[in-house]
Amino acid sequence: MIDMSGLLAKQGQLFLLLALGLLFKRKKILDDGFRRGLTDLIIKLVLPCSIIQSFRMDFNGQVLRQTWEILVVSTAIQLGCWLLALVLYRQREPSKRPVLQYATLCSNAAFLGSPVVDGIFGSQGLLLSSIYLTPQRIAMWTVGLGFFTKNSGQKLWKKVLGNPCIDAVFLGLVLLLTQWQLPQVLGNTIQSVGGCNTALSMFLIGMICADVDWRDFLDRDSLYFSAVRLVLIPGLVLLGCRLAGTAELVTGVSVVLSAMPAGGTTAILAAKYGGNARFAAGCVTVSTLLSLLAIPAWCLALQMT
Repeated sequence: MIDMSGLLAKQGQLFLLLALGLLFKRKKILDDGFRRGLTDLIIKLVLPCSIIQSFRMDFNGQVLRQTWEILVVSTAIQLGCWLLALVLYRQREPSKRPVLQYATLCSNAAFLGSPVVDGIFGSQGLLLSSIYLTPQRIAMWTVGLGFFTKNSGQKLWKKVLGNPCIDAVFLGLVLLLTQWQLPQVLGNTIQSVGGCNTALSMFLIGMICADVDWRDFLDRDSLYFSAVRLVLIPGLVLLGCRLAGTAELVTGVSVVLSAMPAGGTTAILAAKYGGNARFAAGCVTVSTLLSLLAIPAWCLALQMT
């Protein structure tokens, strides 16, 4: 059974961090200059360290054989989310479209999803969640980042490949596949800096929310996205896994992680690349709030099907 107290505590932590950023911005303790600097700090240092740290786990041929199924399922989910992102939002405002597309492709499965999976399925589920997240991490810093760029072709790839987070993904994959151990002082530094990611990211989103009219959180597009992210995608994943005869543990982990709300990087990248940061912050906040109901509901659905 799901640990509801642990889930609520994790979601409450997200909102408290967001509230601190909102408070400091509303009280004019911090200004827009600080917000821009914090955005660059997160994207160029904190996020890359967090990505590298996420790949530093034991991985060998035996583990690969045990977890190939979740890797295949996760890759299929990312491809499906990419197709949904391209199809579902064609009629939306141009300023909102990249936000909706990125948020559909990239969820908050790492910070919120992994602890939930650990509480439901234990250490074996947590291992599978680490494998599940690999295709998403690659997608979010390639195709996902491309949603926010205005260039195409060679210029687009230069911008994408020049992003520090892309370099971090490639380095992380090398560390994962070779099992090369970083020097202790370097590894500990990366772990410490990467550990700041959640706090700083949610604080930044709170600062962005300080400029948002609360009525914007009832925006129809935010609610529509939340239905896609929290209902449609996990529903399709559950149906697909049942039809394919996927193992029960793989199905459970995949459904729970696919039912996570929008990731905090949605608002961060929107702010960095001149997107609709206010709308992005609304999508993150609304979908995270609604996930308080959606995640337990999907856990119940897994038990009943």
